[in-house]
Amino acid sequence: MRVSVGLASVAAAPLLVASAAVVGAEEHDHGHAVHDVPGNPVAVAVEHGVEYLGNDGGATGGHVVAEGSRLYVGAYGEGFRIFDISRPADPRQIGAYLPGNRADAVPDAAVYGSKRSPRHFAVLNGTRRTTATQETRTDRSEFFDVTNPAAPVKLAEFVGQEHGEAHNGDIVDSRRLWLPSGGSGVSGDGRWGLRIYDIQPLIKTSPGRCRPQAADNPCAPVRLFHGNPAALWEASPYRGDKPVGAAFTHTHDITAYPNYVVQQADGSTAKRDIILLAEGGNYTNEAGNTGSIFVIDITDPRNPVVLLRWLHERGPSHHPIRYHHEAQFLPSDPRVMLVADEDLHHPCGEDDGADTVDTAGGGVAAVRLDATLTQATELSEWFIPADTLAPVCSVHVFSSRGSLVAFGSYNAGLQIVDYADPAAPARVAQGIAPGTTAWGAWWNGDFIYVGDMARGLDTFRYNGTN
Repeated sequence: MRVSVGLASVAAAPLLVASAAVVGAEEHDHGHAVHDVPGNPVAVAVEHGVEYLGNDGGATGGHVVAEGSRLYVGAYGEGFRIFDISRPADPRQIGAYLPGNRADAVPDAAVYGSKRSPRHFAVLNGTRRTTATQETRTDRSEFFDVTNPAAPVKLAEFVGQEHGEAHNGDIVDSRRLWLPSGGSGVSGDGRWGLRIYDIQPLIKTSPGRCRPQAADNPCAPVRLFHGNPAALWEASPYRGDKPVGAAFTHTHDITAYPNYVVQQADGSTAKRDIILLAEGGNYTNEAGNTGSIFVIDITDPRNPVVLLRWLHERGPSHHPIRYHHEAQFLPSDPRVMLVADEDLHHPCGEDDGADTVDTAGGGVAAVRLDATLTQATELSEWFIPADTLAPVCSVHVFSSRGSLVAFGSYNAGLQIVDYADPAAPARVAQGIAPGTTAWGAWWNGDFIYVGDMARGLDTFRYNGTN
């Protein structure tokens, strides 16, 4: 491990604090973490297997996602920023939307049009933190034309639980769909748990005709489906004698995989549009395992079909998942699903299983699905090692390159794990900056961009061998 003094500490920017006018009981707040973790107090940087390249602390940080030569960085509580990464070692800010009073502030982006005349679109999502008035509600999703990144143009806006609630919103570029997460449903019936929208109106309509706040806005995405994932699973032809599971809580995250090869009943294969939907569960529940992962076929977006509801195995050799944060397929072994657990209650290290009290922070479960995506086998559970210089340990938002997975890990900063053997994952690199509260990490070749709630945007280069 190399300890460096090359990183300058960046003062933590103020984070969004929930006001007294919080979510009403009828809207079923499930105690999701508010991410208000103090920064890591380490005075010098920890670098192993990565080289720190620089920081842009012009705003808070958060979710990171790239589209072509642009990087979109969520500014927790504030909005989002846009960076040019054509020179990947040196991201340069080229635009921003920072209105403030934005919970989580998770962006996604897409590009449509011709190569000669592309149109760039971005969506900024937000979850329920305050709901006192329509103007101050934070459960809002905003859609922009960012072709000129220096002057984002708002095209449409959803506010409120029915449409606007979204922790993240995955734009499925090739299908021109938007899948927001976050929904639970009034009275807890899960009716907004899975929502699928057509974004063709957003793309095809001239910005001059858009009326963002109007009910009849011609640019607004059109909802194709909404429903309770647990009810879909109960009615699924693939359930057989598998348990229905507990009542649905809420959707925390959705990741989409168009043209995913799935084995059919007759043994043939077909390309299907698959999503992994993470049902967060109840974050305040000390026992954990209150959420699940749904594997859903949305090839017909008006008639989604659940292939599997994965429930984490229980028992002394299985650390309970406190909060099912998100699930992604591993690029090097796409039948392996990685499930992240967000748990900010404990220090680093693995639970020794000696008693019934959980002593490990949020880890990762590796799960192998069969070719039909209807059967699952757990392979491993990985936790940030106990020797990590971090007072609070939990994986959070991640991305993968081959078998390498880069985790934004709050106080543990950037953690890189090799899943070449999914049954025996191993940490191969880490980068912990002073004051870090790392939200997410995004691979771009050998470069990794870390959105940090306290530091803004940090850039690393991976120096490993694979």
